[in-house]
Amino acid sequence: MDSLLFWLGMAWKILFIVFFFGFCIFIHEFGHLLAAKKCGLIVERFSIGFGPKLWGRTIHGVECILSLLPFGGYVALPQIDLAETPNDKDGKPIPPAKPIPRGITAFAGPFFNILFGFALATIMWIAGVWVAPTADSCIVTAVPPTLPLYENGLSLNDRIVAFDGQETDLFLEELCQDILPDSGPHVITVQRGEERKDIEFLPKPNPEWAAGLRKGDRIIAINGKRFTRGSEEMREEYVYNGGPRVTLTIVRDNQTSDISYSPMPNPLMENLGVPFFASRNAIAIRQVFPNSQAANAGLLAGDQILQLNEVNVINGNHFYELATERIGKPFTILYSRNGKDARTEAILCPDQAAIDSFGAAFSVLISEVLKGSAGEAAGLKQGDNVIALNDEPVFDRSELSRRIRSSQGKPMKLTLIRDGKTKVLDNVTARLTPEGNGKEAYLLGVVLSDTAPKVIGHPSPWAQFWKVATQTGRTLKLLFAPVTSTITGRERGNATVSVKHMSGPVGIVLMLWYSLKNEGIRGGLSLIILITFSLAFINLLPLPVLDGGHILFAVIEVILRRRLPVKLVSILQNTFAVLIITLFMYITFFDGKRVVKLTQSWFRTREVPSKVTPVPEETKPAEEPTK
Repeated sequence: MDSLLFWLGMAWKILFIVFFFGFCIFIHEFGHLLAAKKCGLIVERFSIGFGPKLWGRTIHGVECILSLLPFGGYVALPQIDLAETPNDKDGKPIPPAKPIPRGITAFAGPFFNILFGFALATIMWIAGVWVAPTADSCIVTAVPPTLPLYENGLSLNDRIVAFDGQETDLFLEELCQDILPDSGPHVITVQRGEERKDIEFLPKPNPEWAAGLRKGDRIIAINGKRFTRGSEEMREEYVYNGGPRVTLTIVRDNQTSDISYSPMPNPLMENLGVPFFASRNAIAIRQVFPNSQAANAGLLAGDQILQLNEVNVINGNHFYELATERIGKPFTILYSRNGKDARTEAILCPDQAAIDSFGAAFSVLISEVLKGSAGEAAGLKQGDNVIALNDEPVFDRSELSRRIRSSQGKPMKLTLIRDGKTKVLDNVTARLTPEGNGKEAYLLGVVLSDTAPKVIGHPSPWAQFWKVATQTGRTLKLLFAPVTSTITGRERGNATVSVKHMSGPVGIVLMLWYSLKNEGIRGGLSLIILITFSLAFINLLPLPVLDGGHILFAVIEVILRRRLPVKLVSILQNTFAVLIITLFMYITFFDGKRVVKLTQSWFRTREVPSKVTPVPEETKPAEEPTK
């Protein structure tokens, strides 16, 4: 039965991708068809799909066929091509299309993509989409002093076995959490097959660390822009920064200040301007128990804890450490609810028992139980919220993972919240499981998440359209930054977006697969909206062989009142056709490298694969697997 469900799950995802990805192309070509017929142009053929003909019929003078490969379609319009003298299907010369009908026909394809996008966006507006919860800040959880540089033959996929002669199983980016930039050269020993190799590693200071950013800082703005979606928005603004410097506005010791520095390319993220520091939204309360300290303080499920007695709270464990330090002394909690900050009245916990039974269960969720795992055998289920292990409170994901790994295979007692009710599982036993670094550890085989869960939002169709338009514009701005900065003389950043960071069909299919896997139909349809809007915007670029190029030629002809030379148009179209095909192959090459790297990362992680499936409720966990 499980095998049948697995294959059914695979099948519907494949059908979804084939149908909707193909439909985005089909609706584009259908727009060309309707506009051409309306303008009185000759339409020879309209094909659903590509490749060999499976079925065909002539409808209103147009040969409509169904082809073997169901990926979009095409429409044959001989009068549109300005690169040669048009002929009909019998080889007889026909007059070329006039510029206005040609421009209208070219514009209709992208226009129909936009219409389809708005139709789908309207459906999702009503049904709702997964969105990040409202968060006006994010907390810094780690800042490595040293950059994880891969130089002198050191590779991202190397298995590190020793550091300065001391055995280790840490990855370089983990080692950099403790390597000081002024500590001099070090020797990193890597294992490659049967061979060990020593590589010199010269630490280079992380610009964020050098600028003064530290663990526990709360970021409330980037480049002067305040947040509404916390860490997700911060990373987005960071990548799209594009300038020579980035400015973070932080809160530390209840004081607000700015940290400004020049960002560096991140080798862990294809040298994009992705921050080296780790951040997350404030911890969210999953459930408040009646008649508890938390309930009496007015806290509710969904509240995000920002500070305890004016100290920024990093995670659930940190919250309880701070509360324990205040035993017998009053403390207040600063929290965010629906994007607005509020503070509790003074809370007094007279002893440790009062802290342990505070009554706020944080989001330590089991977002997936792997098949055949120890967790599945113990009865754990997706969506379970773990609140205690061996009667000791569980406060965050990393703490629970550490305690499971150190269990040595002894039976454990897990206390959960399932469907709003407390449930106890006895004799939960972790199994000794092989890991990607060639070692073994005691694991349950579950994916954990302790970040604020995503929620169902209802952005308007216009908001969804404008978001894609803005992202496309910002991406194009970064892609053309080398040219524009040369023309204007304006300085640009070290970490930039380039063509190799774009995604072609392979990358898009991969993103669709993960959206369906992680967020179900809602996630898949949201990405289809982005794809169809993006297809319209890209096709409207004024480049020969694209619809925008046809429109540009039509406008020039209207202005000049004469047809452009056939030879000139032919040279332009052939040149740009070669360039676009080359670009397509270049992008596909890097898409393939990402697939390989993703596959390698599955064997590189030291615990469960990073797989998350959605909780079938109105909230779902963020996609953050445990290590």
